[in-house]
This record gives sequence, structure tokens and C-alpha cells, in this order.
Amino acid sequence: MSLGKHIDGLVYYWSWNSSIFGGYLMFVPLVFLQILTPKFHRKAVDLVVNYWQYYVTTLLFRKKCAIRVTGDPIDSNEISLVISNHRTRVDWNFLWPVMYHAVTGENRWWCSTKFVLKNSIRNIPGAGWVMQMAMYIFINRNWDHDKAKLDDYIEYVKDNYYKHILILFPEGTDYCPQTKASSDKFANANGLPKYEHVLHPRSTGFVYLVDQMRENQCLDAVYDITLIYPDECPQNEEELFLQGKFPKEVLAHIVKYPIKTLPVSKDDLKTFLEKRWKEKESTIANFKKTGHFLQGKLLKHDEYLTLPWAYFTHLFWILVTGSLLTLIYLSNVYCYLVIGHIVSLYLMPMITGLNMYKFRKKIFGLLPRVKEGNKCNRD
Repeated sequence: MSLGKHIDGLVYYWSWNSSIFGGYLMFVPLVFLQILTPKFHRKAVDLVVNYWQYYVTTLLFRKKCAIRVTGDPIDSNEISLVISNHRTRVDWNFLWPVMYHAVTGENRWWCSTKFVLKNSIRNIPGAGWVMQMAMYIFINRNWDHDKAKLDDYIEYVKDNYYKHILILFPEGTDYCPQTKASSDKFANANGLPKYEHVLHPRSTGFVYLVDQMRENQCLDAVYDITLIYPDECPQNEEELFLQGKFPKEVLAHIVKYPIKTLPVSKDDLKTFLEKRWKEKESTIANFKKTGHFLQGKLLKHDEYLTLPWAYFTHLFWILVTGSLLTLIYLSNVYCYLVIGHIVSLYLMPMITGLNMYKFRKKIFGLLPRVKEGNKCNRD
């Protein structure tokens, strides 16, 4: 590993991680809005998170990492479930710029992207706190626990007619020699073919989400993303942040499946998912042999991907982070507010078993009402 790459990785990590703390500190004063005006609070949080994800996009733009997205655009005026193969532990870092290019419509900057992630991530200082505020879903591979988390999420989306994007990795883990061996074992036990480029998907969460969200009329479409790294592929955070292993290009192809086109039965939904992964295996194998990827409309937003906009965004996050860290030092009130907020993020789920939305419903009874006829599935 060259010294230059090592420095690149460390600078990227510092920029990425310090801005995370800046974003979190912006959220702290908004905590009271979460109780008093939850819709405005959600919009404010989503806007900050989206602008931070754009910041990551500009960081990769400056690293000359080209994000090439083809296929169907994602409508920001819909509630969308996105499924993707999970090539590396840091796929999420590159899916943010994929979403930047793919999402279209008047609601684009307000349409937040969320992930289903392992429960252990939620308590990582800085990043985990922001993910909690951004309403990511954390699971621990215990179905009783995970089902309750998904039910909470579906309840919130239904009650608030909340337009957003939820990204799910049905494989459950990233592709590596150990997980491939586990996938092969699963294939042998279930009479399935062995895959060389993807892992066999686990269908339980996907089927439950589609089935329940459709029943509650709060899902408009499923988008299937096939993700490929043609050259460098950082397998984990160490390779990306410490070794500076940045891909020169990331390819993503998106196919839209409106909710009305999806199978109705749970068994057929499982088959639908398995077919998508069989197609991914074939697509990636063909790319490895020929260098040709799936064709389709190129999805690209270039208007804000210029060096002036990149430098402005970098300066914004440096000033915000520096100013709020200084405020912690100068203001005891703000310092205690930050400490109290961090403690609440750790203790509320442990003590009450509730997220803030359920806490608000239970204690204050201020459930937001969806306007009559305001359905998620539009004819």
C-alpha cells in the first residue's frame, strides 16, 4: 500500500466521520420538535441527512470515483423498497451517491434513504446516533425482535404517509469467502445451485415487508439494484478508510417493480426474490467474461457535482462541525443537552422498549392524522 493511498483514506475518514458528528450536533436542538411537531422534525432531519449524503457524493467525486447508474429512476414521490446484492461491507457508502443520481422528482431533496442494518451499529458514537435519528432499522437476526422492529416501522410509515426509500440487503451479509461457503452450504441443504458472485437471499424480511406494507397501503414500488465494482473493491471499513482502496468506478443498474405487478402470495414473493438473485448471478458472471453490463437510460445529476459546489459543501460541514463543537465548550446548557440526548438514545429502548415515535403516541396521544383519501398506492 502506498503512502499516498493511506493518506487519502485517512483524509476521507476524517472528513466523513467529523461531519457525522456535525450532523448529529445539528439534530440535538431539534429534539423538542420531535414531540411537538413530528412532521416538521422529520422533514428537517431528512433534509440534513440528504445534504450529508450529497457531501459523501462530493467526496467520492473528488476522489475521481465514477458512479454510473442505469435503468429506472426512483420516484421521490413514492414510498420505495430497494433490494440490492451486498458485495462489500461498505456498499452503503457507494449506494448514497447511487441514490443521488437515481432519485428524481420534486421531492428529491426531502426523500430520505434508509438502510436495514445490524443492531450493533446503532450505538457506534456519531454514525450510529445519526442513523437512529434518521430512522434506520436495526435488526439482530432474532425474528421475534426483528418482526417487532419492522412492525414499528410500518406503523410509522402508514400513520404519516412517509415518502422515503428503504434499502434492504436480502443476503443478510456481505460477499466474502466465509459467507460464500455458508451460502453454498445453504444451497446444498435446499437443493439450490451454488452461486459464484452473489449469496443466496434470505426471504423472510423481504416477504414480510412487502406483504404487510401492501396490506397497509404504504408501499408503491420495489426497486432491484445490481451492484458491481469493476476494479478496486474495498471489502471493509479498514480497506476503505485506512488503506484508501477507492474503486475507480461503481456500476449500478435499477429495475422498478410497481406494487401492482408483484406476486400476491408469500410463496410467490419468495420465488420472485430468488429469481432476481438468479438473474444477478448471471448478469455479474456475464460482466466478468465480457465487460458488458446491463443497458438502460443513464441516470445522472451533474448540476451540483462540480468543484465549486464540492468545496462549498466541504466548507459548510467544516464550519458547522467546528462551530457546534465550540458551542459545547462555551455553553453549559448546550453541553448538557447533548449529553442528555446521547444518554436517551442508549437508555430509552432499554427502559421503555419504545422508539421516540411510539413514546410520543403512548404518553401524549398526539398521533398525526393522514388526510382522508391520502393513500400510498395511487391508481
